[in-house]
Amino acid sequence: MTGRAQTRRTFLLRAAALCGGALTGWAPPPRADPAAGRLRAWRFLAARQAPDGAWRSVQYGAFREGDALTPLVLWALTTASDAAAEPVARGRRWLEKLTDTAAARPEPWAALHYPLFTASYAAQVFAKMGDTHRAAFWADLVEQLRIAPALGWPADAAACGAWSDAPAPPRLPPGAGPPPDMLAPNISATALGLAALTATGRRARAAAARPFLAQCQNFSPAAATGPFEDGGFFFAPADPVRNKADVAGRDDLGRERYHAYGSATCDGLLALHACGLAPADPRGQAALAWLRQHAAGAEHSGTWPAGRSAERESLRYYHAQALAAVLPLTAATFSLRSWAAAQQQALAADLLAAQRADGAWAGHCPDSFEDDPVIATAFALRALAGG
Repeated sequence: MTGRAQTRRTFLLRAAALCGGALTGWAPPPRADPAAGRLRAWRFLAARQAPDGAWRSVQYGAFREGDALTPLVLWALTTASDAAAEPVARGRRWLEKLTDTAAARPEPWAALHYPLFTASYAAQVFAKMGDTHRAAFWADLVEQLRIAPALGWPADAAACGAWSDAPAPPRLPPGAGPPPDMLAPNISATALGLAALTATGRRARAAAARPFLAQCQNFSPAAATGPFEDGGFFFAPADPVRNKADVAGRDDLGRERYHAYGSATCDGLLALHACGLAPADPRGQAALAWLRQHAAGAEHSGTWPAGRSAERESLRYYHAQALAAVLPLTAATFSLRSWAAAQQQALAADLLAAQRADGAWAGHCPDSFEDDPVIATAFALRALAGG
């Protein structure tokens, strides 16, 4: 798509958002066939499956054991047609063996490269397949990785109830100052943890994450019209490095504030939904208003400084699947249906335009690993299937 066409499409989609979706003026080109794109994608993923049923990276050592990528790819393929039944069956057998081996260990996270990533996607996969026993094992592991007072955190800390990128239960050392990055909670890990609880029937345990979610949103009921209160979400409090869209400025209280961006806002909306937030809740409405103003298909939306273009691009396909998962949540609101439909069309067209001849997608930046086509294709396939 040319720069001029992209600019026009973005303008029309934002106009549609402001008009409640009544105006789009854009539709995917006739050749944009999501079903055909999904078929090409699952064929690529099937071709990349190892003889033992796992998926492994040829680029990154941490993804070469199969424990991280296999649950992710199965999570994507379970949205595909029955044509993917054979690779799904082989992948399931491999994941069953991993599950049974992990369940026999006193510290199952110790043998996993990205325990929360593996556990959340595995819990969702087994729950969808009806294997409640294995789904429960992985959901239990997700809960073990949750920040809690029993792990040394102050009982009144907003972090309690959220998740971090810790490779083990995130125990806070006595007398520790600000927790290191790997222990500090973030919106992406928290959304992933909540997705596992929701898939396995544990929604009642999700609400404890709400105080942390509030810390990641540019929203204050007392200052709803302030310059920083746009309703969007960012990655984590007090973290200018990992907040990919950078610092927005300081508010009247001298607090450092951050630009909201698309993937974080979609994660925030999904997390609020998992926590049982009512559709009319001001926090959800504020986040949705941000998304309606900024979302434009697969473009990673937000206010991005020029120096953060690589960070923006690095999560293109993660953002796509998160946006695709958010859009169905708007279906109950009549005024948003046209907007959501236009966004889904734009998302599909953008993804299909970027799909390679072999059916894969790949990002241009190594940050977040989306330059690995197995990872990018799993996220893109999920996005084409509607999240």
